[in-house]
Amino acid sequence: MSTVIREPPIYRFGQYQLDPINQELWRGSHLIEVRPKAFEVLLYLVRNPRRLITRAELLNEVWNGGSVSSSLLRAYIWELRRVLGDTAVEPRYLETLKGRGYRFVQQVRTEERSVSAADDASAGDSSSLANDDVLGRDQVEHGSSGNIPRLNHASSLLVGVLHSLVGTMAYSESPVVDATLLAIHEINRRGGLLGRRVEAIIADGKSNGATFARQAECLFAERKVSALFGCWMSAHRKQVLPIVEKHNSLMVYPVQYEGLEHSPNLFYVGAAPNQQIIPSVRWAFGFLNCRRLFLIGSDYIFPRIANQIVRDQANRIGAEIVGEVYLPSGSLEVRELVREIGATVPDLIVNTINGDSNIAFFRALRAAGITPTEIPTLSFSIGENELRNLDICGDYAAWNYFQSIERPENQIFVDSFRSRYGPQRVTSDPMEAAYVGVNLWAQAVAEAGSADPSDVRATLRHQSFNAPEGVVHIDPDNQHTWKTIRIGKVREDGQFEVIYSSEKPIRPEPYPDTRSERDWNVFVDTLLSGGAAT
Repeated sequence: MSTVIREPPIYRFGQYQLDPINQELWRGSHLIEVRPKAFEVLLYLVRNPRRLITRAELLNEVWNGGSVSSSLLRAYIWELRRVLGDTAVEPRYLETLKGRGYRFVQQVRTEERSVSAADDASAGDSSSLANDDVLGRDQVEHGSSGNIPRLNHASSLLVGVLHSLVGTMAYSESPVVDATLLAIHEINRRGGLLGRRVEAIIADGKSNGATFARQAECLFAERKVSALFGCWMSAHRKQVLPIVEKHNSLMVYPVQYEGLEHSPNLFYVGAAPNQQIIPSVRWAFGFLNCRRLFLIGSDYIFPRIANQIVRDQANRIGAEIVGEVYLPSGSLEVRELVREIGATVPDLIVNTINGDSNIAFFRALRAAGITPTEIPTLSFSIGENELRNLDICGDYAAWNYFQSIERPENQIFVDSFRSRYGPQRVTSDPMEAAYVGVNLWAQAVAEAGSADPSDVRATLRHQSFNAPEGVVHIDPDNQHTWKTIRIGKVREDGQFEVIYSSEKPIRPEPYPDTRSERDWNVFVDTLLSGGAAT
């Protein structure tokens, strides 16, 4: 039965508009840049107006009870006052109650955003499935344009979109949701699939593996989605995959990863290790003459495996690993790490930090006087969205796609995305891969003449697509994607200059040839048994 469910509202106060879905703050028609963690602080205060919010409450709700210094919290409040044109002496928005906490003093108005859904969310955790796609609105398919076909709403083809919309990974994952929905929107405008409207059911993984697993179970068991698009962190993917397999369904994963995995139920449209990690390390060795490498990463399975792959390559080419440090997910405590880098003086920092910890790391790096001229950083998880909050001109990133790629197909993609979400938005590799993944799946559904996951998996294994990054196709042997490696140097305008490319797609090899598949599996099992996936 059709019901109405609600997305988080837009909050209005004074001349400002706060949009939690897109994590944007607007003053009239002007978009204001706000760092992700500062945005979370403001959002919590705005959601609780004219009430004392203690420091302990803020730390518990925004930092999940993590250890954060009083000076850092004061810095975020100062930053928000600067953004809002406010003062501590005569506060119009943020009042400090000395020794007690903070209060948002402005009156807040809410603007609800309702969308129709195919049926109710699960009774057990319905609130976390309350962020349906705007494609549920009738005007998308029945608008004023005569070119938009009428689709069968009574039998919508349901798909799940599972990403983090809050927490440390929302910084990177929220834009991937937008790109996924763009692809679905375009499919519906072309007539849908099998005469049916494609409807996305959006679930929030909240940057937490157990939540990802619970949401996946709900999407398959109760919402009856025929495919799942989602996850970023490998720790979350590994919690979701057994659920996809239990339901014998299908999942499309859009992010580069560490490899060492295959499943008949999972299609990988991000890079395998031989399409990102391995060639970029060899490039740095050969082109930048980097012999001494310092490895840093978030403390979970992707960085630990990625760095082991880097170690194997270093041994093969004659490079030296001079340091290896891991940060807890979401950690802002980076001073000791930066001090160790400064003392070691490597030729290159190899960075597998994920989420908003990158902001704290790079700011501390620059504060210590470490710049790309002396010690460059090569990152595997920083794209155009992350650069909006970073000043790292001259550093490097390895991906398969950059927004700056000069292809007609890419220009169409960028223009379409900005037309839908705003001219200030940027596109990145995981966003493009998510967009491509939806299109590959749609082609497979059309070829199979069915949305049944078993039928679609059989045809998806043979799909290709002329993507913004170039032609890609699924390898039928391992269900990974043939992709072109590119290395970009960060420009002053927040985009990348592509300085290296393999020029043609590379066959994916999820298990690097430095070890046997059996040895790699033993290594992964050892990591998992030690809690590295949490």
